[in-house]
Amino acid sequence: MGSHYRTIEGHCRDLSEAGIGILLAAELDQGEVIGLSFCLPGSALAWEVRAVVRYRRGYQYGFEFLALTHEQRGLLGSYLKNLEPFD
Repeated sequence: MGSHYRTIEGHCRDLSEAGIGILLAAELDQGEVIGLSFCLPGSALAWEVRAVVRYRRGYQYGFEFLALTHEQRGLLGSYLKNLEPFD
């Protein structure tokens, strides 16, 4: 059995140290494990991470990160701390 890959463009709606919310025009199942590729604003380096679909509401998906590196956790934590509060 071979695995298949497809690239789907999405828009980030929410980001936390635990996961990411993405608006996707795709059909993914809760519990499905996928690979995500994204850049934090201001960074040229793309992150390649594994994540699991935790919820879906229409085309809005919530993914839980499965294994961020220690460096990625630090960078993400710093990025989130420096965000301006959104009212």
